[in-house]
Amino acid sequence: MNEFRLATGADLTEMLALSALPVPGNWIDLSYPRCFEGSRDQLLIGRSQGQLAAMAVRATPQLWRGGRPHRLGYLGGLRVAPRLQGRNLLAEGFALLRRLHEQDPVEEYLATIVEGNQLAHQLLVERARPSWPRFFPAGVLCTLALETRPGPIRSSPIEHALSCLEWGRTREFFPCEPLEEPGERRLWLEEDGMVGALRDLSASRQTLVHGYHGPLRWLRPVYNVWQRLRRRPPLPAPGSPIRGGYLGYLCSDGYRPASFWKWLQSMLGLGHSLGLQWIYLGLSESSPYLRIARRFRHRLYRSQVFRVRYQGQPTMLTEGEPYLELAWL
Repeated sequence: MNEFRLATGADLTEMLALSALPVPGNWIDLSYPRCFEGSRDQLLIGRSQGQLAAMAVRATPQLWRGGRPHRLGYLGGLRVAPRLQGRNLLAEGFALLRRLHEQDPVEEYLATIVEGNQLAHQLLVERARPSWPRFFPAGVLCTLALETRPGPIRSSPIEHALSCLEWGRTREFFPCEPLEEPGERRLWLEEDGMVGALRDLSASRQTLVHGYHGPLRWLRPVYNVWQRLRRRPPLPAPGSPIRGGYLGYLCSDGYRPASFWKWLQSMLGLGHSLGLQWIYLGLSESSPYLRIARRFRHRLYRSQVFRVRYQGQPTMLTEGEPYLELAWL
């Protein structure tokens, strides 16, 4: 018998274990353990025969919409235990989500599906049941994993950075408040009309190398010598973390390509000084800053963005594709 409900403190240890299960890759298996202690979000869980079977996250932050603050939603963090994948857990999970939505309604949610995840697209978009929310395509999110490098190290006073965030009210779905997660380390940087924050969330979430496949199993030591000679991040040993931080709350008072270049260069130097190997930046496919960011050494991942609604069609956005705070996904 399955049980679906909101998580309690007694569930957190099992949730950490479920989030830490490896995700198979072509060359590298990774895991993404996440600690939910002190989370402000609603944590949905499903149990089967007394064991944790699935979980997801529902967040309802205040976001700017048409120049006014609105409570909207983020859906993410979906995990299903491998032994139970393929069972009818999704329908029961959506039933719990609908009950929570009816008790605490928001106009719509934002969600993403990683490019190439055909199963998720079929289940959630193409073959969704009538009682489930509808997923409306809303553009493409490009996530750049940027290699940090030695460079200029500086940050801005938080009071000055927060005053610059007033520019964000003109962007659809930009956060009204820069809320911090438990244990977060955050540094702000302003550069001639461009502002944003470097968010080190390693206290609550990590990326771990679970194992390597094929030639990488025995070529990794040789490859790492070559990487160190080039002053580039090596491949960590199995069980070791990949140190990374998130760039968030990015806004500007107009299109400023030169300022963005200097800002991002400084952020990469700041991340390197903190011991981070990678910095993750999320930009919409139509962002004029994407072409500039791709000039830096990076890995690119693409996800389809969806506006998720229980009723009606989504209204047109006044400023193009919605802004997404990458660390919330």
